[in-house]
Amino acid sequence: MGHWLLGTESLTACRFAVSPVAETAAALGILAEIRPEPWRRSWLATHQPAFRAHLEAAPRLEAWLTARRPERWPADLHLPPPAPAPDPHRLDLTGIPAAPADLLDWTWQHVVRPEWPARLRTLRADITARRARAETHGWPVALPRLGPHHRWLAGGRLQLTAPELPAAQPPDVRLLFVPTSARLGWLAPDDAASRLAVVYPTCAAPVPTPRTPPTSLGRLLGSARAELLAGLDRPRDTAQLATLTGLSPAAVGDHLTVLLDARLVARARSGPAARFYRTALADALLTAQPG
Repeated sequence: MGHWLLGTESLTACRFAVSPVAETAAALGILAEIRPEPWRRSWLATHQPAFRAHLEAAPRLEAWLTARRPERWPADLHLPPPAPAPDPHRLDLTGIPAAPADLLDWTWQHVVRPEWPARLRTLRADITARRARAETHGWPVALPRLGPHHRWLAGGRLQLTAPELPAAQPPDVRLLFVPTSARLGWLAPDDAASRLAVVYPTCAAPVPTPRTPPTSLGRLLGSARAELLAGLDRPRDTAQLATLTGLSPAAVGDHLTVLLDARLVARARSGPAARFYRTALADALLTAQPG
């Protein structure tokens, strides 16, 4: 069990990266969940039948996966941290044992790669929103949910605790933040523990779910505002909406101001960020559209 303390110097030098392997591991974990979150159900209905058929045809893979969920997922995969500038379109399974590599390859080919443009847009939008929030409010506000055993301390220091961390912390750790659609994050140190990927869950709905607003509503409000209204099926903050729609946080804020003035959206404070939700007027407007 390692207890690492990362100071402001490490955080100042940190980088963000998109990892196809980490995102594929996240999708595999969602497919294998016993009690999935409610908003994942339509996505699971699309992909889970083929996934279960694949496991039934490969008992050794099913046995391997069953033995490792959910307590140690995905730490048992022993995924290496991605390169500082990984290829965002290639799945690199170098060094991963045969069983998890087979599962990851199947999940990439049949599930993640067909959705990759939408996923990549979501992950990159999340990175943009986190960077902006870190510059304005600091790292504890930008990345508040890194895991139940990790804590932000006074002075903006980050304490990480996990069994996959060596007991002795190296003096100079290169830190990489990696967004994924997983429910929870994990840590991925390299063999020398000189590089550490902190994998964290994105703040939007974890899997791409079509939220196409009615065409008539797009003509009335404009496509961006109609998409924002459709995305407010549950309360979300500006960063979540930016991640969900691919708009910049500034553009989301401008559109929300118009929707607030029109009383189609209301606002409530939740922690450091305001969360927005549709009003009854907006619900009635959406329901009344012919499509």
